[in-house]
Amino acid sequence: MVRVVSLRIAVVDQNRCDACGLCVPLCPPSAITLHQTGLHIDAPVCTGCQKCIAPCPVFALSMIDRV
Repeated sequence: MVRVVSLRIAVVDQNRCDACGLCVPLCPPSAITLHQTGLHIDAPVCTGCQKCIAPCPVFALSMIDRV
C-alpha cells in the first residue's frame, strides 16, 4: 500500500484548543492524540490530509510546511 504524504503537516495552537477531541477520529493515520496536557500531533505520522482542519470549532488547527 502506498502512503501519500503532503509537504505540509497539521499543527495545533494549544492556546486555542479546547480539547474537544473532534479531530482525533477524523485523522486517517491516527497522528492526533488527546492527552491531559492537550492535543498532540505526531508530525512524522501526519500525512497532511487536512481532514482535521475544518471541523475544529475553535480554529486551533492549521497547516505548516513540513521541515
